[in-house]
Amino acid sequence: MNRLWAPWRKNYIRPKVRKDKGCLFCSLLAKRRDPLNYILKRTLHSFALLNLYPYNNGHVMVVPKRHVESLGMLRDDEKLDLLAAL
Repeated sequence: MNRLWAPWRKNYIRPKVRKDKGCLFCSLLAKRRDPLNYILKRTLHSFALLNLYPYNNGHVMVVPKRHVESLGMLRDDEKLDLLAAL
């Protein structure tokens, strides 16, 4: 197995001070400062944002707003919204 070595991301993985507790995505949504938090688009059930430390340029994450253990647990309307945002 090959290992990815990216030591410049150490502070992201193990920050010296943990700033926020709880869900990172929920806290970003609550701040309502989309450009500063790299949120590109909000929909009714999901949102798209840029990754702060991407492995590929332009990496975008599309995240459901509701917490579920797997994507299969999303309701049909949430799945459709997520796929439309993607």
